[in-house]
Amino acid sequence: MPALFSARMGPEWWLAVRNLVYPAFCRQCRVQLLTEENGYFCPACWTASPRIERPYCSCCGQPHQEMRGFGSLANYPCATCREHPNAQIDRIYGAARYEVAIAEAVKLMKFHGKQRLALPLAEVMAEFAESEMAWDAYDALVPVPLHRVRQRERGFNQSALLAEALGGLLRGAPVDHSLERIRPTRTQSRLSREERLANVRGAFAVCGDTLQGKRVLLIDDVVTTAGTVTECARVLKYAGATSVDVFAVALSAPHTRWV
Repeated sequence: MPALFSARMGPEWWLAVRNLVYPAFCRQCRVQLLTEENGYFCPACWTASPRIERPYCSCCGQPHQEMRGFGSLANYPCATCREHPNAQIDRIYGAARYEVAIAEAVKLMKFHGKQRLALPLAEVMAEFAESEMAWDAYDALVPVPLHRVRQRERGFNQSALLAEALGGLLRGAPVDHSLERIRPTRTQSRLSREERLANVRGAFAVCGDTLQGKRVLLIDDVVTTAGTVTECARVLKYAGATSVDVFAVALSAPHTRWV
């Protein structure tokens, strides 16, 4: 349809016509999408995708096992973090579980080039940040970088898209791109925990001194074993960052976590 006609019809009519000619369907339930709010998931499936809520570990961000009858929603360190604290990362935050619609959205953005999903995913992060984080405590948002070869192949860095969108939504610290991946690494999802740690060791460096004395919030799409973000945090602190927290769209979290 010519742009002249779409402009005269107005956004509501144009959306109705487009939905008739080029219908889109929810990737989860296959119901037809009638708004442009998300583009890939219906509001019901998007809302039902489980978010991370209190109580969760105050160190690694993983949800605690549900304990009925205690009545407390206070966060506290899990057994793993009490016994083996992460020396490089102060806190890890995750806005959602890496499941259903959120997981599918991350995959669509990351592996299928659906960059428009960065905004709805950042909105999930912003909702969590507004209720659970001291947003003004950070001096810089630093996305986990891709190696230049992989970024050239993909055409974008998903973590950078999230950081830019999140910074625009919350109007806080600026995005800093001085953290670089200086050598290519294998895809982490295919490796064991030990292999993941070895895979990213020495893979990152900070260019310049813009992060010296700064409180950094490291942005990633998904945190699983925390190997990548831990190595990033180590490099950031070596470069002079005073603290490093991590914030991801999702955590690959078990349904229960013993404390």
